[in-house]
Amino acid sequence: MINPFGPMRPEDAGYPSGLALSLSKIIDVATFGADWRQHVPFGLADAPAGPLSYRLGNVVEETFPPMLRYDEYLERIDDTGASLSSMHDYAFSTTSTVLGELTCPTSAIILAVLIIIFRLTKSVLLPLFSSVGRRAGRASHGLEWEKKNEVRIVKFGEYVFRLLYHSLVSIYGVAYFWDKPWWDPSKGGTKTLFLNHPRQPIEPGMAWYYLFQSAYNLEALIELLRLSFDVRIQSPIFQTKDGKTSVQSPVSIGWSKTCRGDFREMFIHHIVTNLLIIGSSHWRFTRIGSMVFLVHDISDVPVDLSKLANFVKWKTATAVCFVTMVLVWLITRLIVLPFVIYRAVLFESYILVSVGGLDPIYYYAYRPFFFTLIGVIILLHFLWFTMFIRMGWLLVMKGETHDLSEHKQGEEQLNAQKRSNPLASNGKAAKEKSS
Repeated sequence: MINPFGPMRPEDAGYPSGLALSLSKIIDVATFGADWRQHVPFGLADAPAGPLSYRLGNVVEETFPPMLRYDEYLERIDDTGASLSSMHDYAFSTTSTVLGELTCPTSAIILAVLIIIFRLTKSVLLPLFSSVGRRAGRASHGLEWEKKNEVRIVKFGEYVFRLLYHSLVSIYGVAYFWDKPWWDPSKGGTKTLFLNHPRQPIEPGMAWYYLFQSAYNLEALIELLRLSFDVRIQSPIFQTKDGKTSVQSPVSIGWSKTCRGDFREMFIHHIVTNLLIIGSSHWRFTRIGSMVFLVHDISDVPVDLSKLANFVKWKTATAVCFVTMVLVWLITRLIVLPFVIYRAVLFESYILVSVGGLDPIYYYAYRPFFFTLIGVIILLHFLWFTMFIRMGWLLVMKGETHDLSEHKQGEEQLNAQKRSNPLASNGKAAKEKSS
């Protein structure tokens, strides 16, 4: 049985643990190559046996073939100057350009532009989508509901945009990756994620898929922070109640009314996701990243539909969408992701060394990054699934459609309802607090 957390071959037993190698690399980068090892006690960094003694080079620069730059492309086609036609061909018809690596300056600039485009597009569309939710809620529940649910109306617009994005990117993903060998066991299956790495061609469709996905996820992190915190500028000097002058921070930060109930889980998920996106692009694991993207996007469609139906309190539609969401979530995020994709990362990635010829020390150094981050995402998916089960229990047993993931005080509000209506909760006062 292969042990993905230990040496993969007997001859690799002499290498330090992957965590020690990763830690050494992180300290080297953080100290800009300074000679910090001479200050480490207990011989931990003494060569050759110290676990922190290894100095790792830059695996991308040392062993990966360089991505094609635009000026190199012009030389290849014997073009003496830049033109719109050559730019178009380079961006959309040329394989393995720097657009396929998000950490390249050119890709970073395009990524920043795409984030700005997302922000500007949402600033125009979200008010329009929110007005649709306002009209739908007013038609179903009356004017009084509209006055009491401004937060729901704002979030309705956000989730319409998410639904459109997840639907479109899922359609593109299914169409583009339909015949890719890593999805087809008869063509090699998940082993092709690692065969010929790092010389796997990165097609323009993959490069732009990554650029748009990265821009969307970075913008989503920005939007999560905007919706979660209320930031106010205030005078640093103020008068206390007893008339004394005191000093306070010029910036006041508190929870916003639109903060999600699962803010901590969602914030961690966004951070981990963006690290994986950038890391998988830098180390040329875009095939793996595309699989993770696709299972997330497909499962997000019924999530968005369920939330939209619940925001306007359409109980039948909420129930149908909720059941669909749970089933799709179970299949994609709790079966395909851990038992197909993560299993391949754990047990088949050593092909990089055994077939691809990668220096084992790099494999052991960098695998904790991907093992850990994908594992964290799967754990978060399981935690959310347990939340779904609780919501389903309320829906089936009590006919209540409470989204415990949306409002910061959502569970406290639910518990308050139970305390004020003991018959509805069998006389038991809820004692849980919102996260």
